[in-house]
Amino acid sequence: MMKTLYTVRSNPIKGCETEFNNWYSNVHLPEVMKIDGFLSANRFKLADVQVVKAQAYGYMAIYEIDSNDVPGTLRNLQQATWLNMGDSIDLSSLDISIFESIE
Repeated sequence: MMKTLYTVRSNPIKGCETEFNNWYSNVHLPEVMKIDGFLSANRFKLADVQVVKAQAYGYMAIYEIDSNDVPGTLRNLQQATWLNMGDSIDLSSLDISIFESIE
């Protein structure tokens, strides 16, 4: 099976970083992990040391999809209307990408 990663780069709403990190780690990731097809989830914060100084996003989440039906897994995510999106994430600046392993 090809390895598939679902990546989300994001920022908190200004002044809401603590709430953002609490919501993302303790509410959102566990909710996403309940969706059929998701295998793992990890969060990252932008490091102080960078090759390119100007960076648009301060946070990244990487989810591994374990499914032969990636479009179906993405539909499962889109249909999960019960997901709590919180009010500390800047939804206007999300960057979501899906990557496949090169074999």
